[in-house]
Amino acid sequence: MFNKVRVLLALGLIILMSGLKAQSDSEVLDPAGFVTKYNPKFKGVGPEVYVLPAPRTKEEVLVDSYQEKKSFYDSIARELDHQNLVEEFQLTSNASYIKQQFDPYPSSPEKWTELINSLKKNNNTRLAVGLTNQYALEAIKQKDIKKAISLLGDALALVQHTELREEASVVQFNLSNAHLYQGSYADADALQERYLQQALNNKSNVDQANSLVRVALIRAYQKEYKAAENSIIRRAIPLYNKSKDPQGKTKAWIQLAKIYQIQNKHTEAQWFLIQARELAKARNFKMDLPEIEYMLGYSKFIQQNYSVAKSELEHAKILADQENNKVLQLAIHDKLGEIDMIMGNYEDAAEHLFQYWKLRRELF
Repeated sequence: MFNKVRVLLALGLIILMSGLKAQSDSEVLDPAGFVTKYNPKFKGVGPEVYVLPAPRTKEEVLVDSYQEKKSFYDSIARELDHQNLVEEFQLTSNASYIKQQFDPYPSSPEKWTELINSLKKNNNTRLAVGLTNQYALEAIKQKDIKKAISLLGDALALVQHTELREEASVVQFNLSNAHLYQGSYADADALQERYLQQALNNKSNVDQANSLVRVALIRAYQKEYKAAENSIIRRAIPLYNKSKDPQGKTKAWIQLAKIYQIQNKHTEAQWFLIQARELAKARNFKMDLPEIEYMLGYSKFIQQNYSVAKSELEHAKILADQENNKVLQLAIHDKLGEIDMIMGNYEDAAEHLFQYWKLRRELF
């Protein structure tokens, strides 16, 4: 019985080796031409030469690298929204006094709470509200939006039944923006309507216009696009014109362009971005120009007008570098690299990928 098994195993081995030999005879050995030396006298188990795939080219590696990072663009866009949330945060009327008196600010949540509670006990409502608003800003910078919403809610409860109407409006505006960023659209809408009503009561055209722009964004995220567009075009812009507020008008054009980009209407977005760019250049609004140029390049990219998109994004990069806006730099390298890949500029694409990962590791 044992001998019979040995015979069967030997026969199986002979058949296997014959199959491998036949396979090796029918195939071209090493079609890529990378094997330069092997032993032709080798008679062991297996083929004479193991056929290996050709090494991947740099271009193939780049293609995979760019494909792998595509899904991260939403995180970059979200980071740009966070940056805007911080930049648009309004300070209370006593913010400069608070900075003089309390800077450096408390170093822990416990110390913040202790300081604010002591002001409340002394019935110093104005300072307590101002400090709570500042604490909320620090929480937003740390991306603790839930904490910021809680703090701003406390500040609003503290101030809403007082005569500090200006401070109440500031807190409402900030709280609405925080809810908008978090996606709590109903809460954001209700607060912004209250802010708008207060601005109407105070006959403040600028505050009304600012509120209408925020209302427009809320409507856009709720897919009420026509209402969003009209909120800016028919209501906010005339108020900015009446108030002679070119800075507000520039930002309104930018927000309107974002609303059109949300709808994938990139031609319309560019109309208003060009108007915003002309106004920003005429009035030297340097802080707005990098975002405008980036948005113009992005729309051209989506429309597959790559040569124009590349030119506009390169200009945006120069401006973003000047103000050291690293989030925008990351977004620009992301899109410039994709354009260079499409255009076959692999060396430039590799450099953009290097800068992309350098910034991404730093920011995320």
